[in-house]
Amino acid sequence: MRPWKDVAVGFDAAEWRADAPRLPIAKLDRVHLAPQLEAWSVTSGHTPVAEADAFARGYARVFSHGLVEVGRPDRWTRNVLTGRSVDPFAHWSRRSDAGADDIKGVWELSRFAWSYALVRAWLRDGADRHVELFWTTLEDWMARNPPNRGPNWMCGQEASFRLIAVAYALQAFRDHPATTDARLTLAARLAAATAERIGVHFDYALSQQNNHGLAEAIGLQTAATFWPSLRDASAGYRRGMDALAAQCAELIGSDGGFSQHSSNYHRLLLQLLTWSELVERSVRDTLPEAVRAKAIVATDFLASLMEPDGAVPRYGADDGANLFPLGGAYDDFRPAVGAALALFKGERLPSGPWDEAALLLLGPTAASAAPSSRGEIDRPDAGVFTLRQARGTLFFRAPSVFRTRPSHADQLHVSLRWDGEWIAEDPGTYSYNAPGGWDGFAGSRFHNVVTVGDHDCMGRFGRFLWLPWTLCRLRRQPDGLAAEHRGFSGFKTRRRIIKVPNGFVIVDRLSGLLGQRGEFVLRWHGRSRAGLEQLTVACTAASQEEYVTALPDGGEGWHSTHYGSKEPSWCRRLTAAGSDVTFVTALGCSLRLEAKSFFVDGEEYALE
Repeated sequence: MRPWKDVAVGFDAAEWRADAPRLPIAKLDRVHLAPQLEAWSVTSGHTPVAEADAFARGYARVFSHGLVEVGRPDRWTRNVLTGRSVDPFAHWSRRSDAGADDIKGVWELSRFAWSYALVRAWLRDGADRHVELFWTTLEDWMARNPPNRGPNWMCGQEASFRLIAVAYALQAFRDHPATTDARLTLAARLAAATAERIGVHFDYALSQQNNHGLAEAIGLQTAATFWPSLRDASAGYRRGMDALAAQCAELIGSDGGFSQHSSNYHRLLLQLLTWSELVERSVRDTLPEAVRAKAIVATDFLASLMEPDGAVPRYGADDGANLFPLGGAYDDFRPAVGAALALFKGERLPSGPWDEAALLLLGPTAASAAPSSRGEIDRPDAGVFTLRQARGTLFFRAPSVFRTRPSHADQLHVSLRWDGEWIAEDPGTYSYNAPGGWDGFAGSRFHNVVTVGDHDCMGRFGRFLWLPWTLCRLRRQPDGLAAEHRGFSGFKTRRRIIKVPNGFVIVDRLSGLLGQRGEFVLRWHGRSRAGLEQLTVACTAASQEEYVTALPDGGEGWHSTHYGSKEPSWCRRLTAAGSDVTFVTALGCSLRLEAKSFFVDGEEYALE
């Protein structure tokens, strides 16, 4: 721990003004852009000016959700989820991220997502107050968070997100009178301290084999590129870029899937790679060809999952990360995917308010080609598959290989979208460390699968560790897919998904490997009971059916669209016992179950 005055000694603000690279945001004409930006605000029904002014009054949007009062002096160490504060004075290594509170509630405000609202507000109305508020808030943060003191230095990834936000806002405000030499020096000190914090524990981040290593590599790239006069900047740049290339090669599969096994972390991956490419272009050419190739397949992967309204099937862990909140709701993936398509492929989505993210990151682009049509997805390496109908989409999780640790016990999970709504879905994450029985909705019973009792298909050995990793054996069939696993000790679980002319059918069969009996529970999770009632479900054995909502102590009947918040939803449960039991679920079509077959809209299918 040391004072800020001992960091980035010798930084020359005048030299920085003359030589520091410029991002596209620093070259945009605010007056020319303002009418278009305001038109997008009217279309979306949300103006960043209101959010910026709310922040000035002490309210911030947290986890891309509601506004929370954060105006107290201890705001940087106060948990936005619980209101409790943590020790702001101890070295960051003196506390754990697994205490009674969810540490992400402390870190959230220090991700500096509020700075993007200030940039967007200033671009719309040109008011000096937005720029001044950015700088006074940064000054307050630095005064209360000296290098390595307090909880906001615990995580190198969080420090990287913060540095990216400051670098972006600095580029937007670099020519504004409020950006004084003294404030430029503060930003340089933050960059230097962040690069040092990343560097000394970089190997640990890389060992996680997930977004942490990527984010921290790009943090080193950012610090070295925009503050090249800092000590060891060249070495830090080489270390970061070497690690970025290695991480992309290792963590992004040949089919574009990402090691996190998560749709939202995949968005974060695209946002990080978009930023990295822009940083590289500001002084050089582009990222290495191998890294760009991985960025392209990763972009295609998420674009193929995305619905026309920007929705994607939620799967895996979701910590609320949205690196660039530059337009669009949290569950609208068009801002991130649109920017990546334009940057890496020269393709443009249909126009709309979501274009703001691409404009404010990339500047005016020549992207004009229409993106590839959304076909059905068959990505066995990532364990992700879709079937599509005119009225909806079926999303299927059937991982047959794990190179990195899975975050959810979601093998054989199915999400169903019908007439523009997700009627059966993964309920989200809620919290990695909430008090009580909440486990982040990660277990099998929080997914649309059949379980043996309330057991998980993998054993949980920590917040982020399941062992052993249960794999699925996949079979492609003319009318769909089938997969099975033996994650429930002594039982075989098989799921077949079928696309029929008017909808989808899901067939689940569970059997004892030695003919023993078991109690089997089929669950369908959805936000509304009316949605779940659209499903027709039958069973070969006597079964009991119930709808449950908002069960206490980590029970079913909840969903979490944003990290740190949960709302009541519904779970439709069917329970049956036997040594060999089959459930059949249908959507969009009629279903009749008989002894050895079932009929869908009058057509017979054999029970396998």
